[in-house]
Amino acid sequence: MKVDLHMHTTCSDGVYTPEELTNLAVQAGLDVMSISDHDTIDAYTTGCRLNSGVRIIPAMEMSSDYDGEDVHVLGYYLNTENAALQEYCAQFKMRRQMRAMEIVERCESLGYVLDREQIEGVLARGGTIGRPHIARMLVAKGYFPDVTAVFDTILYRGGPAYVPYRRKSIDECIELIHQAGGLAVLAHPGLLHAALPHVLTHSFDGIEVYHPKNRGRYEEFLAVAEEKGWYVSGGSDFHGTTGRYPEQVGVFSFDSARIEPLLQYKKK
Repeated sequence: MKVDLHMHTTCSDGVYTPEELTNLAVQAGLDVMSISDHDTIDAYTTGCRLNSGVRIIPAMEMSSDYDGEDVHVLGYYLNTENAALQEYCAQFKMRRQMRAMEIVERCESLGYVLDREQIEGVLARGGTIGRPHIARMLVAKGYFPDVTAVFDTILYRGGPAYVPYRRKSIDECIELIHQAGGLAVLAHPGLLHAALPHVLTHSFDGIEVYHPKNRGRYEEFLAVAEEKGWYVSGGSDFHGTTGRYPEQVGVFSFDSARIEPLLQYKKK
């Protein structure tokens, strides 16, 4: 089967709407997918007309950290009507929007002029603004050649335009996912460095083995899953951003048989 359990839409920092992304998934021949937007379940709760031609596992990617490193937790099979989950998303959206305006102010103090009306328009439509949105705006204005250059120059963690924000702990993320009936999966462990040994001590249900940033380390993370009895997951982390692999839906592939236990969990 063709599977991608890690994809983003305009509900967080992706380029395509939920409708557009599911249509692209069907065109690419995906059998199973997850829209796993950052700290929001809007793709599932705001009346989006998702294409029924692909099986969709409700998901979200939650933000946490440990000792200065970003730690993301994927929640799968979420009950999107769970009150605690919806409250978390509402509060996070508010904090993210306030943070985004602070980032814009820092960009402007560095001499990068941005269209605030464009940002306010996104917010008025109920969307959220994050670093990737601002990075794309800076590229569109001609300040940088691509999004990677923006992050490397001013938006990296601790950079001159970076604004930190308060996140829940790893254990709080896991607990919230469990409250919503879901499975908590450690996202892209290959992006972690010194924090990885500590992060792996937490009570996840699974680990995202197959991810573009994990290449060359699949066997290492499969061994972790086997040792701990965790589910194996995988996805492209697709955003649709030019210059960020993969730029097209369906081009990142892996052995879906390895994640069959996760696909069968709660299957109706």
